[in-house]
Amino acid sequence: MSTVYVIATGGTIVSTSSDTGTVPTESVQELVQAYPETFEHVEIELEQLTQAPSSELTIDDLVTLSDRVRAVADDIDGVVVLHGTDTIEETAYYLDLVLDVDVPVVLTGAQRPYDSRSPDGPANIHGALAAASHDHVRTGAYVFFNDRLHAARPVTKEHSSNPDAYGSGNYGPVADRTPNGLWFYRRPESLSVTLPTRDITATVEVVPTSTDTDGRQISHAIDRGVDGIVVDALGLGNVPTNVADAIGDAVDNDVVVVIATRCRNGVVSPVYGSKGGGAALEEEGVLFASNLPAHKARIKLLVALSQQSDETIGEAFDASQIDGHGYA
Repeated sequence: MSTVYVIATGGTIVSTSSDTGTVPTESVQELVQAYPETFEHVEIELEQLTQAPSSELTIDDLVTLSDRVRAVADDIDGVVVLHGTDTIEETAYYLDLVLDVDVPVVLTGAQRPYDSRSPDGPANIHGALAAASHDHVRTGAYVFFNDRLHAARPVTKEHSSNPDAYGSGNYGPVADRTPNGLWFYRRPESLSVTLPTRDITATVEVVPTSTDTDGRQISHAIDRGVDGIVVDALGLGNVPTNVADAIGDAVDNDVVVVIATRCRNGVVSPVYGSKGGGAALEEEGVLFASNLPAHKARIKLLVALSQQSDETIGEAFDASQIDGHGYA
């Protein structure tokens, strides 16, 4: 029987109602006692790392989580992380980037609280344990939710409350859970470059754009001494003129600027040559996030900057070096 190490961080899956609203209250040990049949098909080891909604987790928490996975990886067959749904995709992507271990890490959670009439947590845990202990799933980070296994890089939360909350866009899920077990659509593997960083020392800010956005948020970020900025740009990677001016100032101040797109599908590309166009921004010295959304591009830039290597940063965002482009 496979051994799976279960790390709990809090979230809706362990939350109950209180006078102030729904809050995490139940430990991972209490989950095992409440749903013994959910865990019976694997040997488990348990750890309560934190007890917080994922909206309150910090980068330091992610570093600690990755340290714990490294510490136990040699003695188990897989890891399951119980996590809040708000930022589960960012934590999964962080682990996919920094971990260089030979076991899979599967994150899961719940949209309905522990004390709801029909909690979805037990089924999600059961599926995550099945994925983490499956002979075909040997490396990489994933999110298991509502009977689907998603790779960490493309998965995103698409609905704020529905149990069918997660999708992987044009990539599609890695597998579905069926009555006969996991049905794989493609090989389970990491879709991320590996940047085995052990600590995060950088600061990165995300800057949104829309019609007539000015550059003040970028200017303020420069004044605060940030190391990097991710601009959530328009279309193929275009920005208003005032934002383009501020991006030029950031680059001149040795702040690394990455351009993402607020579009759900498609990639950023240096096509347009007007002042705020992607081609003009490329001339300024920005990097492009391929089809990573801004919040994941921020995670990647934090990791790359923390390695303190200009070459590493450039390579991390160079989609042309990856066959097929979609995995950078």
